[in-house]
Amino acid sequence: MSETEKQVRAVDLTEALNEMEAQGTPPSGFHMMFFSPYFGMTEQCPVLQLLKMIGAEYNFTDTIKRQVFQLPKDRIIISYEFAWLGGFHDLQQVMESINDTLEDQFTRMVDNKVLKEKPQARISFLAALTEGGEEE
Repeated sequence: MSETEKQVRAVDLTEALNEMEAQGTPPSGFHMMFFSPYFGMTEQCPVLQLLKMIGAEYNFTDTIKRQVFQLPKDRIIISYEFAWLGGFHDLQQVMESINDTLEDQFTRMVDNKVLKEKPQARISFLAALTEGGEEE
C-alpha cells in the first residue's frame, strides 16, 4: 500500500462513538438513507408508512424525505431518508433500536413480497453545530 493510501479500520458503534467523543467531535445525530427501485412513490408506500411510524416514536417525522433518481434506460431509483437530531447521549441506543426495527421490517417486506430485495442503505453521523450556528 502506498503512503497516500490509508487503510480503513472497521470499528463497532460503541468504539466509534467513544473515539469521536475523545477527539472532541461527538455527533449530535445521524442520517439514514435507503435506496431501492422497488419503493413506491405514493403516500401509501409501505416504507414511507414504516418511517412515519418510527419517526413519530423517535421525533424525526418532519425530516423524512423522498427523492426519485432517473437513471439511463428508464430505470428509476427511489430513496427515503431521515435525520435524527437527539444529541450524543441517546444516539447509540436510538440508532441501534431504529436499525433493528428497520432490519426486521425490511426482512418481513421481502418475505411477504412487498419488496423484491432489501434496500441499500447509508448511515452517517451529523456533527454538532458550533457556537456561531455554522457546521464545522
